[in-house]
Amino acid sequence: MAYAIMRINKCKSGAVGGLQRHHEREKEKYKSNPDIDLTRSPDNFHIKSPPVSYRAFINQRIEEVGCKVRKDSVVMQDSFCTASPEFFQGKSLPEIAEFFRRAYTFYSVMFGEENIISAVVHLDEKTPHMHICFVPITRDGKLSSKTIIGGPKGLVKLQDLYYEHMSSYYPELKRGIPKYLTHRKHLPVYLFKNADMLLMHFDEITKAINDIGIVKSKEKKAQAIELISRYAPEMAKMDEQIKSVNDYVDSLKRTIDTEKDTGRYWKGKTEELEEAIKERDGKIDELRAKQAKIQKQLDLLPPGLLDKLAEQEKERRKQQGKNNRIR
Repeated sequence: MAYAIMRINKCKSGAVGGLQRHHEREKEKYKSNPDIDLTRSPDNFHIKSPPVSYRAFINQRIEEVGCKVRKDSVVMQDSFCTASPEFFQGKSLPEIAEFFRRAYTFYSVMFGEENIISAVVHLDEKTPHMHICFVPITRDGKLSSKTIIGGPKGLVKLQDLYYEHMSSYYPELKRGIPKYLTHRKHLPVYLFKNADMLLMHFDEITKAINDIGIVKSKEKKAQAIELISRYAPEMAKMDEQIKSVNDYVDSLKRTIDTEKDTGRYWKGKTEELEEAIKERDGKIDELRAKQAKIQKQLDLLPPGLLDKLAEQEKERRKQQGKNNRIR
């Protein structure tokens, strides 16, 4: 079952530049998102290209309209739209482009095309998706995210409207389960990415951990410790991450129990909710299996060594970041 997906986040002035660098692929590396395949970035395309920098566009629109701006004003809405991965399976590039052009029409009608800064489609990650950034200017010329989006309830309404718009072209799409209905918190993406990253290097990490306890050569032990150090901060967080996942699983179970006990299911939503949670449970089970495999090896390390290496590596990365900024 494929779902129509749409999110909108607030963005204050300080975050504008970073979002531009990410959306427009202006960075050389994306360590925080290993899913990005830069060799495929040339396949990305714009429905609307930014005529100037995001910040310059925002300033121009505010000046044109004569909006009042506070230091803490939300000056940009950063939106993300797509569909479940299975929706795009077997679709050609023109079909994918048509999907996002129809999504763009929704945004231009709802928020005013004159306020849209950029609409860029990313094909260099696992699932095609579009980032649309716009200035939240009302029809009467005010800069107001609250009026444009309408808070959490307003966002749910916008998501309803987005679903209605997209499903009129693609009847196979379903409305995603609203967060306020499921009362669920989503697990951060980095938990999945950290587990995948550590598993990618699992064999060399395992060998290094074994070498520390087995080999007598000081040189080989030093090499093993150096290798472990590269991943030490991520490995040191594993206990905390496992707890987060376990807490999440418990919350899923409480969601089902609470909803059933109190009869607060919406009519006709029972099957959708249970299917969504079942699908999510499958992904969580997979994550828990990965974490357990990694943790089994970490338990072989001498007590205190991992935390020590993690602190040293974090300091090294911090210093490296400073050196890069100086250059």
